Amino acid sequence: MGETIIISVNVVPYLMDSYGTLSIYKKPFIQLMVFLFGFWLATLLARLNYRYFFGGSLPYILLLLSLFSLVVVLLKKFISGKSVERWLFGFSVQPLEFAKISLIIFLSYYIVRKGNLRQWKHFLWAMFSSFFMALLLVLQPDRGGALFILIITALLVYVGGVPKRVYAVMVPLMLLFVYHVISSKGYVAERLSAWKDPFLDPEDSGYQIIQSLYALARGGIMGVGIGQSFQKMGPLPASDTDYVIAIIGEEMGFLGVLTVLLLYSILVGRLLWHSIRATELLAKLLLFGIAINFALSFFWNLAMVSNLIPPKGIALPFISYGSSNLFASLLALGIAQSVINYKDSTSFSFSRTPSTPMFTRQA
Repeated sequence: MGETIIISVNVVPYLMDSYGTLSIYKKPFIQLMVFLFGFWLATLLARLNYRYFFGGSLPYILLLLSLFSLVVVLLKKFISGKSVERWLFGFSVQPLEFAKISLIIFLSYYIVRKGNLRQWKHFLWAMFSSFFMALLLVLQPDRGGALFILIITALLVYVGGVPKRVYAVMVPLMLLFVYHVISSKGYVAERLSAWKDPFLDPEDSGYQIIQSLYALARGGIMGVGIGQSFQKMGPLPASDTDYVIAIIGEEMGFLGVLTVLLLYSILVGRLLWHSIRATELLAKLLLFGIAINFALSFFWNLAMVSNLIPPKGIALPFISYGSSNLFASLLALGIAQSVINYKDSTSFSFSRTPSTPMFTRQA
């Protein structure tokens, strides 16, 4: 469905006049190549026992690489003098997409490595990594991405066995962050104003939301037909990325959106089902974290497109155009499939004493 909409947006409108121009095929081709390579790599990951990835310092390395990439983005922003910068190399690599996966891996490993987060020093170290990552995102600025990271963290540590008294500290901090976002001036305030009533400024801050709603309304139940969207012709910016579900709604109608919802429900439901059945905490946390990442991305994107929440660009995994999101999503699926394949095999446990091996076989 994603490739169909990307072709509909980038190729179909220009076929009659510019069918010989290679540039119109660029996005569908890149998306397809990234999918094939990412799917191949995910298949390799699925064949490997996920436990062996946690026998050394790999989770720490992945987290540090993610933090380093976010720092590089900030340096680019300050050097170039841009007001907003979220890409590592031009517009080709977005570190946030890989930071989500590395954070899920690190927190899952860290919770199991420490036994739990009931000790304050373990809990604070885990929170430090998440809040530092969120701070780097706020400085880009990408407050929506920072909030996304904090929500995943809160849910993961809850499943990991954090005492309820810890939330007496976490909840006020998250509420303080939300208040900071809401009370901010500049483009954040404009987006909040557009969310409350997009028709107050239909030519500027409310324009994209209005065009998205028009696309959904025009599609009706059955849609206007694949390739027949009017909003993709220019009225709706980012029609193949953040607002791709609006084009699906226009061309495939409510049934098309319902099909996407069903597909995501199957994917997330299967991940959660395997997470519940897993007896090993590491497997449970990894599957739960990946499931929440997909579920939150979908509901966030759908709510944004239908103006249920303020507009904040969150890509729709596997459907929106974007090599970073697609590749990171496929890697996450490869890890999840590895967990599903090997979660019932000979189990391991983490040793919490420095003098013994990190993994010890259980009878």
